[in-house]
Amino acid sequence: MYRLPSMVEVPTAIRGKLPPVTRVIGLDTEAEFLYVTTATKDTTAKKKKDARAKKDTTATTPKSDVLALDLGSARVDTVASGIEQQPLPGVPLQMFGAADQRLVVADPPALVTAAADQPPTSRPLPAGSDVAATRWGDLVAVAADSGVVLMDPLGRREAGFVPLADHPRALVFSPSGHRIYVARRTEPGLAAIDRYDREEIDGIALPLPAATIRLDPLGRWLLAKPAAGDSVFVVDLPVKRLVGTLASAWRTDLPAVAPDGALLVRQGDDVVAYRPDSLAATGRVKGGGADLWMLTEWRPRGAYRGAFGDAGGQADQGAASDTAGPEGPMYVQVSTSQNEAWSSEMAQQLTRAGLAARVLQPKNPDDGYRVVLGPYPTRAQAEGIGRKLGRPFWIYQPTP
Repeated sequence: MYRLPSMVEVPTAIRGKLPPVTRVIGLDTEAEFLYVTTATKDTTAKKKKDARAKKDTTATTPKSDVLALDLGSARVDTVASGIEQQPLPGVPLQMFGAADQRLVVADPPALVTAAADQPPTSRPLPAGSDVAATRWGDLVAVAADSGVVLMDPLGRREAGFVPLADHPRALVFSPSGHRIYVARRTEPGLAAIDRYDREEIDGIALPLPAATIRLDPLGRWLLAKPAAGDSVFVVDLPVKRLVGTLASAWRTDLPAVAPDGALLVRQGDDVVAYRPDSLAATGRVKGGGADLWMLTEWRPRGAYRGAFGDAGGQADQGAASDTAGPEGPMYVQVSTSQNEAWSSEMAQQLTRAGLAARVLQPKNPDDGYRVVLGPYPTRAQAEGIGRKLGRPFWIYQPTP
């Protein structure tokens, strides 16, 4: 485990010992469990006492165990054992987790929606180069030849179509699911689509066409891979400004923006952390390029509140509710979303960490639900609190 943004190793953060890991499934930050798969031990093999016994040439299917490492107690539990890996008839183009324990699978020419308690449903899927889904899996976007097709996986609404002048190549939804960013085959920059109005809006200017797009979990930073070369365009998304370009190999895990706002890229044999607003390097792990990286907001038990203790304390002292100083009221905004439930959940997480967070309701249809700390009487005090958060933030001052 490494502390961001300095990339200093925390050797005692994760205790416990695991057998050789074949795959990391994920980290449950609330329960503090790390889930992995390991190869199932063969307990049936026995020595042949009879020299004339024939060798067993029966092909066996590889099996795996799912283990859970309790990061607090270092106890390792077996969640499931002897899971057989069944080959699929084909490799799906994309798979998305959805709400209500559903799985959405883009397997041309079909879009399949499966759930544990009901049979899967299938709908025709237009041929396209890329498929993207919202965080909740309630809408799927398909890059077709002349535009983007918008589909409801459950078939509750008719499919929509947004035409584009250039052929779309790659897609990504904003965290709120409000916008879709589209990389085009020949035209530089990115197009943007409003999913509710189903029309193209102002895009993002880039010097070259992009082949792949990634967003950070809060929607502050956009990463784009140029169609040629190993590098990454870093875009400040709220203002649609290209900050610059970094050399970086692209894999499934990196480049990516961590929950604290650090940008991690793979450069040669190393992994380097940068500030995305200035592209200044803040840390390096030599030889880390060969590892699989998982970026998480989890901190060792008791350390999360301690890391935010100063910010929380000052927030309580300086945030006299709804009072304005000479410059204020000033808020530290950490997120905005069109989804009220998502914003409320984030505010609750920050509150559990000891911060005085709340959600500001939108004043007009174009506004989102803002997750903020404050208010504070001056911009300097608000910025001081924001810098202690270890994550992207904005200073928000409501208009009279």
